[in-house]
Amino acid sequence: MLSQAMWSTQQALHGKNNAALPAILVGAASLLLIGCHAVDEQGGDPTKTFLALVIVQMLPLVFLEMKILSCPDPISMLSRFGTKVLLMHAAFLVLRVCTWPLLEVGMGVCNVIGLLCACAALHFGFCFRFFMSASWKQNFDVCGLIALAAAAAVVTELLDFNSPYAMLERTIFTASSYIEILAFMPAVWMVHQEAKKNDDLLDGPAPDTEKQAAFFFSFLVAFYILEDVISAFRIADIVPLAAGGHVVHFLLLLDFACYMLAHIYNPDKLQGRLLRWLPDQLWV
Repeated sequence: MLSQAMWSTQQALHGKNNAALPAILVGAASLLLIGCHAVDEQGGDPTKTFLALVIVQMLPLVFLEMKILSCPDPISMLSRFGTKVLLMHAAFLVLRVCTWPLLEVGMGVCNVIGLLCACAALHFGFCFRFFMSASWKQNFDVCGLIALAAAAAVVTELLDFNSPYAMLERTIFTASSYIEILAFMPAVWMVHQEAKKNDDLLDGPAPDTEKQAAFFFSFLVAFYILEDVISAFRIADIVPLAAGGHVVHFLLLLDFACYMLAHIYNPDKLQGRLLRWLPDQLWV
């Protein structure tokens, strides 16, 4: 019943064009940015920077919705990139939690809860073992991406001579922001690589995709309710345009979650799409 409801919802929202709704939401964020620029008479409004980063953060989700069904085995892709995306989230949450006494990014208690939930999703949903080197070796690319974001944060803050904050606080804040922006890039890269292949469905033991999806999207939706929805309510009267940015970002993430869950919990309908892509010779 629930799976049918999710499928009907995503069909109603997307119809035959997977890109329509994501494009509308990105367009709404762009209009917020244009409006913020129009009312910024003195220049240097940090809300413009925030909205620009929101748009950048939304683009990977748009790409995933458009391209993931082009993969040879789209349902298995969550099993492959889910661990990496959760590790990226855990990384910037670790930075936020460790610097809470010096600098509060977002809401301190929510960051602690989010970090614990990310670790739980990794352990119970994706069988990630934090104290086993094999788990880290399989996700070494994530460590490289985190290091790249940290290096970019250092360079950014070295070039900012006018900030009133201490160098350490600024660097940690910027590194946390960059890692969050790049959180879905491992998924983008893996989907991009798989979409170019023409292989059959991937070999190997079939993972419990429904269980992984439940942990993965439960964490994402719950965390971004704290990160976006509650933050939007807190700042709506002070910075309404920034609140709007939070809302459109959350709506896109929620749409992505519904889109993925609808396909994962309706494999028969997805199989029908895959069969239409097979060569005619296989029907003989």
